[in-house]
Amino acid sequence: MGDLTPHFSRREFDSHDGAHAAPAPELLAALERLRAMVGRPLRIVSGYRSPAWNKRVGGAPRSQHLYNRAADIPPGYATVAQAAGAGFTGIGDSDGWAVHVDVRPGPPARWHYR
Repeated sequence: MGDLTPHFSRREFDSHDGAHAAPAPELLAALERLRAMVGRPLRIVSGYRSPAWNKRVGGAPRSQHLYNRAADIPPGYATVAQAAGAGFTGIGDSDGWAVHVDVRPGPPARWHYR
């Protein structure tokens, strides 16, 4: 049981260097919708990234992870179509599987990881 939503806790979103997260409500709502669509628990691989951690992992300078609006999820969990249906506006995929989802403001963005 989570402390942010029925299925997600703040600790899951904390930066890997220990900085604390404050996930955007829109991100949490979309993750709950995606979990319900897929019908199984969802693990967060990466949520918030502190500026130092984002730099260390080679993240984009304006990554949505820096703003608590993104999560990386395990490959093979949800399709790009499912992620879009859950309301994510930024989706990075690998072989058709959503592996990065975010709720960025503005126009939708899609990209493919090789």
